[in-house]
Amino acid sequence: MSGTALLAMRADEVRNRTADGLRERRVEVGIADSINDALEAGRVLCPDVIVVDLALADDRAGELCMRIRGAEPLALIALGDGRGEDGPVEALQAGADDYLAYPQSPIELVARVRALIRRLREYSAASSALIARGEVVVDCERHEVTVRGEPVSLTPKEFDLLRELASSAGELVPRDELLRDIWGLERPIASRTLDVHIGRLRKKIERDPSRPRLIVTVPRLGYRLAA
Repeated sequence: MSGTALLAMRADEVRNRTADGLRERRVEVGIADSINDALEAGRVLCPDVIVVDLALADDRAGELCMRIRGAEPLALIALGDGRGEDGPVEALQAGADDYLAYPQSPIELVARVRALIRRLREYSAASSALIARGEVVVDCERHEVTVRGEPVSLTPKEFDLLRELASSAGELVPRDELLRDIWGLERPIASRTLDVHIGRLRKKIERDPSRPRLIVTVPRLGYRLAA
């Protein structure tokens, strides 16, 4: 998964572990120590998701969310103390897409950021349903694939795998990420499942599956779809 996240959070272990977890999943991460820094970084970084700690400013939650929204992030996660209903409700009504109360789990925060990025990617794919990568065209709306102008019949998992590779615009997609995003395996495991599906996919879209040109193996790392 690619994408960009801005963490406007207090400098602590939660922020550090969240940043590390996102980077491991190929999400570019920006760090801001104050709301003013976040507003400035948001204009430069153009993040997909901003995670903002409401304790960084004296504003009420709603006012703060509206200020962050002014920097035009696509999605916003607010962090707060969760006391009473006013803070969470005000933050969500002001435009926050999600709210997490202290203490936050870095694992959960990473999962929520990735879920928002995935949702944005799916929305973008729905807006432009066709993904064309050289000889391969993936129609995300109709769940159809053509290769060199000819239709190719794929199973649902094969389609999801090809779409994931095509969405990454020729970039490497790590094995662990494919296992997480397509099979829901959050913990990396030794599995032949991915290799078997890649083999089946190659038989259907490559001219010569024994010498693949479209789905390229990056040894010990993952796969990429040639542009």
